Amino acid sequence: MEKNKNTINVADELAKSISSRDSLVVLVRIIKSIRNKVVNLDFSKVEFISRSTAHELLKIQNDFNNKFFNKRINFVNTNKDVSEMLRIVAANLASPKAKKPTSKAGVVDIHSLLEDFG
Repeated sequence: MEKNKNTINVADELAKSISSRDSLVVLVRIIKSIRNKVVNLDFSKVEFISRSTAHELLKIQNDFNNKFFNKRINFVNTNKDVSEMLRIVAANLASPKAKKPTSKAGVVDIHSLLEDFG
């Protein structure tokens, strides 16, 4: 890949189906080599990404958009399934974590429950 181009064809560099966040190491290396401040990840040939891949892609996007790298990463030409996976994971990351229940479950004797109805 030429270092002055700003579009990476994800399927050509990785695969049409990406199910491992570890495979994105290759993508990060390529992004770092690009001199432009805007990098487009072209998903036109990608058919599927896993939830963990979507999570890692969003993390990569966020990591590059900091003061050190100051690169904007765009996801372009995503199909419906890839878009939906990215949307679901992004929404999950944006929403606060649910609090753990504060009540404690106790042991209940079935006979005492039946006495209430008898």
